[in-house]
Amino acid sequence: MKKLAAVGLLACGLANGQGRPMDWPSVGNDAQRTGWEKVDARITKDSVKDFRLVLKRKLEASKGILTPPVVLGLLISYKGFKELGFVQSNSGDLWAIDLDVDKIFWHRHLGNGTGVCAGNSVAAPALTPPINFAAPRPRPITPGNAVAPAEYVPPPRPIGRAALTGGGFGSPRPLFVVAGDGKIHLLNTSTGEESMPAMDFLPADAKASSLTMLEGTVYAATTDGCQGTQNGIWAVNLTGGDPKEPPAVSSFPLNGGGVSGLGEMAFGLDGTVYVQTGPGENDPSSNKWSNTLLALSPKELKLKEYFTVPKPGNAPVVTPVVFSYQSREFVATAGTDGSLYLLDAKSPGGSDHKTPVAQTPPVAAPGGKIWGGLSTWQDPDGTRWILAPVWGGVNPELKLTASGPAPNGSIVAFKIEEHEDKLSLIPAWMSCDMNSPQPPVITSGVVFALASGGPHATLYAFEGATGKEMYSTGDQITAPANLTGITLANGRVLFSTVDNTLYGFGIYLER
Repeated sequence: MKKLAAVGLLACGLANGQGRPMDWPSVGNDAQRTGWEKVDARITKDSVKDFRLVLKRKLEASKGILTPPVVLGLLISYKGFKELGFVQSNSGDLWAIDLDVDKIFWHRHLGNGTGVCAGNSVAAPALTPPINFAAPRPRPITPGNAVAPAEYVPPPRPIGRAALTGGGFGSPRPLFVVAGDGKIHLLNTSTGEESMPAMDFLPADAKASSLTMLEGTVYAATTDGCQGTQNGIWAVNLTGGDPKEPPAVSSFPLNGGGVSGLGEMAFGLDGTVYVQTGPGENDPSSNKWSNTLLALSPKELKLKEYFTVPKPGNAPVVTPVVFSYQSREFVATAGTDGSLYLLDAKSPGGSDHKTPVAQTPPVAAPGGKIWGGLSTWQDPDGTRWILAPVWGGVNPELKLTASGPAPNGSIVAFKIEEHEDKLSLIPAWMSCDMNSPQPPVITSGVVFALASGGPHATLYAFEGATGKEMYSTGDQITAPANLTGITLANGRVLFSTVDNTLYGFGIYLER
C-alpha cells in the first residue's frame, strides 16, 4: 500500500511540478484545429530566447514523408514515466518516440498501400482527446423541461469504454491509425500491440487525411479520387450498436470539389463537422458540393447547414477553424476567392447561405495563396486572433504592421473587433519573409511558425500581439520540412523534414 501511495504522489508531482503534462492528440492539437495550447508551463515570452535543439532523430522511411508526432504527455509504462510522440510514415511504419531522451520506444510496420496513391501521402494518427468541459451538456429532465434541447444529443455510452479511452490518469490509451488497406487499428500506446482486431473503415489505397477521434468516433477525409474512391468525409462509430457486429461506417460524398489542408475538417463543441470544399461544380440541389463550407452532423454525417462562397474562385482551400468568442461559436475559413470569412457556427451563411458575419479582401497577392489551415488564439485582454499562412506576397490593400517585405510568404494576423454591434476581421501584422510557411501553433502569447521551403526549413517564434521576431533556428535544420504540420507540447516544438528526420526545439531539461 505504501508503494502504491508513493507512486501516486510521484504521479501528482510530475503532473503539477512543472505544470501537468499536456497531450497533442491530433493535427492542430484540438478537434477545433486552433493550433493553440493555452499555457505551456515551460514556454514563456522570456524563455523563448533559451530555445535550443533538444531532439533530432533519423527515422527510416521509404519516401521521406513523416507526420509530426501526436503526443501523449504522460504514460506510466512498464519502463517508467514517459512522454511519447507517435510518428507515422508513408511507408506504413509507425514509431513511438520517448521525447525526453530522444529514443525509439517501439516500432510497428502496418504496411502501405499498393495503388497509384501509395507513398504519396500519409495520414497522421490520433489519440483520444482530453475531456472537453466546455462542450454543451443536456439539461436534466424535470416536470418543466420534458426533453433535453434538440440541438444536442448526448452520445451513447461506448461499448468497451476502457478500450477507447484507457484506464485513467497515466494509463495506456489507444492510438488510432489507418493503414494502406483502409483498416483502422487501435494500438496500445505502451507496447504498440493491437488492442483489438483491425476494423474496416476506408477503401483500400484511398488518399486519406489525418485522423480525428471524438466522442467515440474516428473521422477522416478522402481526396484526389485515388483508386476510384470518392472525395468525401468518413466516420466510423466505435460506440453503441451490437458488439458482435462491425462498427458502423458513415460517409458524405462531395460529388464536386475536394478538400485539402492539414486535418481537412474542424469540429464544433457539439461535434458538428465543418468542411471547406474547393473549386468545382456546385449544385446543392444535385448534392454537388464545391466552393462551400459544409456543416455535417456528428457520427452520421448528415447535412445540417452550409455557406457558399459568394464569388467563388480557384484558390486552394484550407482547413477551417472553430472557436468561441463573446459566448458565441464561430467558424473561420478561407474561401476559394482567397478571402477570409467569419461565420456563425449555428447558421453559416444565414438564410441565403451566402451571408457571412465578416469577410476580408483576398489575403494573398495575385499568384499567392493561403496554405494548409488557419490558426486562432485569444490573448489575456480577450482579443481573438486569426492567423493565416500565406505563400507568396500579401495583398497590398491590407494595411499591416510589417518588419519588411515578404515576397516569398509570411504569417498574416487578423483580430476580431466589434463596432456598432458588428464584427470585423481587422488586419494587424505580417511576419518576416518566410518560404512556404505552415499553419502556426501558439502558446503563452508566442506564435511558432515553420518556413518549410528553401535549402532548409527555419522555425520562428513571434510575439503574438505584434509579430515581432523573438527567435529563429537559423541554419540548424539541414533540409526542407515535410508539409505535414507542427506539434507543440511540454516545452517543445516538433516537426519532420524530407530527409526522414524528426526535429524538436525547446527548453532543455536535465536528464
